[in-house]
Amino acid sequence: MIRSFLITLLAIFVFIPAVQASDPFESMACRSGTATMVHNSKELMIIGLELKGMLRSNTNSEMLHNVSEIGAGIFERTGDEIKQSGYCKYMYLNGDINVVRWDGNGNGGEWKFLLGTGKWENIKGGGTWSMLQRGKSIAPGTFQNCIIIKGTFELPKSE
Repeated sequence: MIRSFLITLLAIFVFIPAVQASDPFESMACRSGTATMVHNSKELMIIGLELKGMLRSNTNSEMLHNVSEIGAGIFERTGDEIKQSGYCKYMYLNGDINVVRWDGNGNGGEWKFLLGTGKWENIKGGGTWSMLQRGKSIAPGTFQNCIIIKGTFELPKSE
């Protein structure tokens, strides 16, 4: 009995350091972009999106803080249903990047990390995004908005 307890206790101390806890964060992204109409009818609307902007942390995390953003996506409206999806690349001041895939409706959705370089190599994680504010289009075929990105990330433990 004592031997089983000691083996279990030893296993816990050996394996726990290998597990990396998820770190939570929240950032705000404000960006502008262009919208290209692919198709527009009563039944179906498809718009291609390209966006550029900047992010800042709302939680004093290094994750997605003071980064530049570029993204591409598709907006689809079928009847009253809205779907959108795409990819964004975030670049830090030192040149490290994160790439994410996102999807959702007109007001929010989910995202996940696909790639990280430098400090963020082998990153895992994801979370949600939600629309914070939409601005009035400053020019035809453009949009401006701010979103809140919430999530968690894990990095491999350094040995």
